[in-house]
Amino acid sequence: MSDFCLVRQPIFGTTGALLGYEIRFKETEIGEHGFVESFLSGTFDLVRNRMPAFVSCTRAQLVDDAFHVAEPGSAIVMLPPDLDADEAVTDAVARYRAHGGLLALDEVGEIAGPSESLVPYVTWVRIDVRSENAVTIGKICDRITQGFGKHAPKLIATQIDELAQYEVVLGLGFDAFQGTFFSRPEPLPSANMPQSTVAAMRLMGMARDQKINDRQLEDVISTDPVLTFQLLRLVNSAAIGMRGVSSIGQALRLIGRTAFLRWLAVAVAAARRSSNGVDQELVRQAVERGRLLEQLAGGPRDGGTLFLVGLFSLLDAVFRMPLPEILSRVVLSDEANEALLDRTGPYADAINFAESYELGLFENATEIATEMGIDPAKVGDFYTNAISWTAEALGAALDTPKPAPDTAGRR
Repeated sequence: MSDFCLVRQPIFGTTGALLGYEIRFKETEIGEHGFVESFLSGTFDLVRNRMPAFVSCTRAQLVDDAFHVAEPGSAIVMLPPDLDADEAVTDAVARYRAHGGLLALDEVGEIAGPSESLVPYVTWVRIDVRSENAVTIGKICDRITQGFGKHAPKLIATQIDELAQYEVVLGLGFDAFQGTFFSRPEPLPSANMPQSTVAAMRLMGMARDQKINDRQLEDVISTDPVLTFQLLRLVNSAAIGMRGVSSIGQALRLIGRTAFLRWLAVAVAAARRSSNGVDQELVRQAVERGRLLEQLAGGPRDGGTLFLVGLFSLLDAVFRMPLPEILSRVVLSDEANEALLDRTGPYADAINFAESYELGLFENATEIATEMGIDPAKVGDFYTNAISWTAEALGAALDTPKPAPDTAGRR
């Protein structure tokens, strides 16, 4: 069991490509050791998923060369705005750069902080755009980049919560973007689901009905070749430790309805394939949230329902469709619908817990977990387990063949 909590939040480029993750650690009395502990346990590399990780640092960590344990380029060290660039700090910055590491200035604002004297040594600068207007943000950008020409640091706009904010910073020439806006894009009135997804959601309703037998389920699945391949690929994956499953009927007999429902839900999310990094992260986050909540099972809370509640709580963003419209296509329990639509009932707290944790609001998440009867010391492990489980599950779900020319139009 880990003694630290962490969460990752994606950072995207101007084309929507994933550039890396910010990894936040829970602040405790030993909080500044969270990075080293996570690195030594292998959690840091698991969570960053081969992408660069932006990590906050303290003066002590920087001077003690704490980040030298990481592979060069894997940890982008974010310098706090109040960091004094004295001789010890300047020497530490030089050592980290010589090690091959990259640096960023964090939380740059309207009033210049002492750390800005280190701009010549950093690759990135993060600017919080929540409460600033376009003119003020533009002045901050000019102050940071003036005189550097093509060697100016790249700019990251953080805390983007609304479309209007994103449009402003995009127009100002920012290079990267981060915020809750990318976890809940506006639904599109004309959005449609892939046909396989509609079939999968119908199957989810059927699989919950004990009056429907396995043969009836198999008959429905077999009418869609893409869905058949997806589900067989999932069942054969290492994620559930099986090999050689050759038919849907065999898969159903081997894994049972509960596991079948879970993997069907993964197939639904994975159907929203896109080359856009934002879309890919939305799918990943939806499945991760489902797995995170599933681990909160106990008492009146069923693990299978928790998984579906977690996953469906983000499907409106994944499919760009209003959640009520999505839920009209599948039969979930009344308790699940209450949690998703009204935030009431026995599963509502689970969604609130996930949202708090994913925003790095660890204290609030811990309080909710405690009220749910969950040991807060397990939460960090639940989160990292959700990440590793999802990587394996989606690796199988997305490994589908491209359609042949004569099957154009099938998705």
